[in-house]
Amino acid sequence: MNGYGQFCAVARALELLGERWTLLIVRELLLGASSFTDIRRGLPRIPRATLAARLRALRAAGILDDYRLTEAGAALAPVVRELARWAVATDSVALTEDDLDTAALTWDMRRRVNPAALPERTVVLAIEFTDRPPADRRYWLHLSRTSVDLCRQDIGAPVDVWLCAPTAAATRWWLGDLSWAQLLRQPGVRVDGDRTLQRQMHRWFDRYVFTPETLGLPQASPSG
Repeated sequence: MNGYGQFCAVARALELLGERWTLLIVRELLLGASSFTDIRRGLPRIPRATLAARLRALRAAGILDDYRLTEAGAALAPVVRELARWAVATDSVALTEDDLDTAALTWDMRRRVNPAALPERTVVLAIEFTDRPPADRRYWLHLSRTSVDLCRQDIGAPVDVWLCAPTAAATRWWLGDLSWAQLLRQPGVRVDGDRTLQRQMHRWFDRYVFTPETLGLPQASPSG
């Protein structure tokens, strides 16, 4: 018997949704992923075979039609939100070094850009995670009001603004634990480039979808 063997609705739901990665795949689809590649960009550590298997299970259960959530799948949005709310509100699952992932962070930044806040021309924001090895150290965001591209290699376009920061500090800002002003005061954080754009750049992003503010929770007092 592969299931829990329980009549309880929670147990029956967990037989499908409780497998590793499944709800995170749903999260990616809720946030706009529309292809296998999109999901893997949001979940860079998921094995390809595991993703394929989870997608098959979701389709078989009527949660997914191609790469679009069905009505039953979309109804999981408040479930995902309440899980995030619980995690943010409790110390039981505090952020650790193992949770830091520059690829996942920059991909989330890419999809949370506020086009209306961008300048009229295309701007290039380079991000350097100063505590990471070369393979995970530098990313380039090419931002315009009509498109956003994330590059892991320098394609030669002039950089308008550089943001250099330790991964933990950048992640805490993205999660809403630090304001932009607080981030700039963190050890090892530096912003270089066009001064006008430096003053604007924090408004280019809507930040993480589940910040304490968006969840209606008080913001924790930052240390340091």
